[in-house]
Amino acid sequence: MRNLIISLSVCTLIHASQTSGSWLKDGNVSGNLKYYYIETNKNYITGQETSHHSNAIGGQLKYKTKRVYNILFQASFMTTHGFLLPENVESSTLGQDEGKKGWSDEDAYSVLGEVNLDYKNKYFNLWYGRKLVNTPMIGPKSARMLPSTIEGGEVSAYVSKDTRVSLLYADKFKQRTAKNFTNIIKHALGSDTYAVTGSDEGSTYTLHLQHLLDTSVLNIYNMYAPDFLNAAYVDFKYTNDFYTLAAQAVQQVSVGNANTNLAKTSSITNGKKINATAFGLQVILKHKQSSLDIVYRNILRDKNAYDSIITPWDGSLLYAYSSTTNNLGQSLYGNALTAGGAYVGGTQGLKFGYTQKYTFLGLKGFKTHLAYAVYKNDLYREDQEDLKAILFYDNGPFSVELKGIWIDNDTYTFKDGTVNQLDSLTQYHAIVNYNF
Repeated sequence: MRNLIISLSVCTLIHASQTSGSWLKDGNVSGNLKYYYIETNKNYITGQETSHHSNAIGGQLKYKTKRVYNILFQASFMTTHGFLLPENVESSTLGQDEGKKGWSDEDAYSVLGEVNLDYKNKYFNLWYGRKLVNTPMIGPKSARMLPSTIEGGEVSAYVSKDTRVSLLYADKFKQRTAKNFTNIIKHALGSDTYAVTGSDEGSTYTLHLQHLLDTSVLNIYNMYAPDFLNAAYVDFKYTNDFYTLAAQAVQQVSVGNANTNLAKTSSITNGKKINATAFGLQVILKHKQSSLDIVYRNILRDKNAYDSIITPWDGSLLYAYSSTTNNLGQSLYGNALTAGGAYVGGTQGLKFGYTQKYTFLGLKGFKTHLAYAVYKNDLYREDQEDLKAILFYDNGPFSVELKGIWIDNDTYTFKDGTVNQLDSLTQYHAIVNYNF
């Protein structure tokens, strides 16, 4: 596929140079430069303590041509480099995903994260290549040092002025801490890919229907990964000047060879097929420069199945973007059948978040966010409790974010469903970004 992408790009560039010299000359260059400090401290119930941190600088350089004959070409070069690294490196801004594959997780890397051709007319839009996408199952996690991207293609069309349908195909995935694109199913399951699916590779197909109204939006998704997983998702949101009401639901089931292989008592899930069902509710109350965000999440329990939510490609299911902790660890190579505390089968969670801007005090560009969440599950030794505090400053192209996260009884599961809890986890981020 890489050769096909390059060939299509070269042919298009040659054709464009012959038909319109301004296609390239009038293109747009943009990007960002980002400094990222992260520190992670873990206290285990055994009494062991660990501490890791890192400094990294990186960013993206993007180029997009003007649209000629309805076609545009775009590319994004991505890079990250660590410096002043300690003996114990926190690699989540560097090559953490490569470390899961057996390579060094401390290496700096550069990659052509996006390169694609895009055709658009008044009836439909078609693109093919490498691109950042944002669906419930496959997402970018753009707040990190670099985003996750895919290799694939998408066709979308408006069936009316308010209704759009699309089909997204993906066969490779580059996790945000990886320098290489890996087969998308291989990335999810790692060394267990053949044992689960009967093959060493696979692909995903995501069908999306979106319907817009004046004050609300309905999204329906179905992602199908042959011989692995089918995930159905629905989301509805209503908003006005004073409040937002939203609801989401998802069901994930194993299909094909995975359904057969996981049912074997010798399987990595101890004979349990995938059957995960969950829903979330959100209320946002708004008043001038303040907002209060309340999220309820319920992962239904099925003792006879693997019932935890699967998010191996940096998706944002069940308002993950608004919770204090999310599913970052699940998107590492081979970690699909593991889960963080908020996504384990049988978990109910409640989160409160308060955001405040300070323009009324003359502090333009400043914003704070405080959040608290609690997750309860009969499988947990103790409830997981999360606290997050963020200070933002945004002045056009320049922004700063200082973030602290404090988690008691941080929870995660192994592939066989076994639950493990830390005594505590703390994390500190300092992010300085400049867009150009």
